[in-house]
Amino acid sequence: MIKVPAMKDFDSLYNYYKEKTLQEQVFVLIDSNEFALMIDQGFLYFYEVQSVISGFILSHFKDSQSYITMLYGDNHEIKNSLLKAYDSYMDSKGIFESLVHFFNPISLAWYPLKNIVHPCYQGVPSNHEDLSIYLDNGYIRHSTQETYYLDLNSFQMPLDVFAQIEKNILDGIEITFYNPLKHRKMIEFTNELNAPHWKKVIIENIDKPNPLPLLVALKDNDVIGFTGPLKIENNGRGYFAGIGVLETERGKKVGKTLFFMLCKTLKDMGASYMTLFTGVDNPARHIYISANFNVVRRFETMIKKYGNT
Repeated sequence: MIKVPAMKDFDSLYNYYKEKTLQEQVFVLIDSNEFALMIDQGFLYFYEVQSVISGFILSHFKDSQSYITMLYGDNHEIKNSLLKAYDSYMDSKGIFESLVHFFNPISLAWYPLKNIVHPCYQGVPSNHEDLSIYLDNGYIRHSTQETYYLDLNSFQMPLDVFAQIEKNILDGIEITFYNPLKHRKMIEFTNELNAPHWKKVIIENIDKPNPLPLLVALKDNDVIGFTGPLKIENNGRGYFAGIGVLETERGKKVGKTLFFMLCKTLKDMGASYMTLFTGVDNPARHIYISANFNVVRRFETMIKKYGNT
């Protein structure tokens, strides 16, 4: 039986979530308070067999879209039933589309490798049985994403990157830490990037009373590229928001030198590893591979448009 949970069901729901999470060892376990908040912010159905919870589906909303955050179930049939009920409800409520995607407003931390934490689950693992459930229910692949990992203890700056840094200097391009009293056109740079997420990350950081270090590429003291902000998370991971370079400055390996400087600086700060993800068609993946990152997981983002559109 598929039901919407009541307050009395919470302990059973959390215990089921906890048991499955520890058993599967994919997601980082969150405590009961965090779990309750996540349910309050979203929409949830659960599946009961003889008054015992045996699965649930949880989603969160952004604009006219619904993002599936979790699909847990004891078997294929239960997950399939939950997804069908969820899709029927969303369609009836005028939701434009449903996605399994890294743009979910809820970011779930997970383990790409044992004891290695990445802060954002990217979609449906390409080799997981859940993929067939989504495909059978009319979801289509939206993109293919790969998760990369690097043990920073093994990272070394290659000679060709040092040579590229020297060449960039000769061409009038400098890579250094952002100084708002000295460096110009940061706001113009964020606007030209046309990447709202990166703009938000950059602006929120520089507006802090004590901003985190931000690596930038400069030309005549004007910002033409960035990476950062630089920080070490509690699990030892070196944080990575992204890399952006103005289109007019591409082809000069500015992005590559920025990324290698990021890795070196995070290592010097004490970070023990880095993780990141990107689409299989993103040319930036060649930079990550050249820094000896390894692909450890592959995901499919999924999307389904409903009939009310």
